[in-house]
Amino acid sequence: MRADTRLDVNRRVRKLMGVRKASFASAEDTVAHTGMAIGGVTALALPEGLPIYVDAAVFELDRVILGSGVRSSKIAVAPDALRRVPGVEVVEGLAVAG
Repeated sequence: MRADTRLDVNRRVRKLMGVRKASFASAEDTVAHTGMAIGGVTALALPEGLPIYVDAAVFELDRVILGSGVRSSKIAVAPDALRRVPGVEVVEGLAVAG
């Protein structure tokens, strides 16, 4: 999602995941499921089978900044690079104005 928006957890994310309640994973759960620490998680190297939801508004940007897999660095890519990542689903309305 864009940095100037906020994730619509209570409506859009719950519906996508088919759950009544959704919350963010703890730091420990994040490492256990991704192998990466909070602040460094990147959509470019998530384990197979984890869904990756990308808000459609991201593709209006010239570039996006992603985690690099470690907390100490980030990478800039063209938004269309996300379309080539396995498991990516582009979602309209995933985020709302912040």
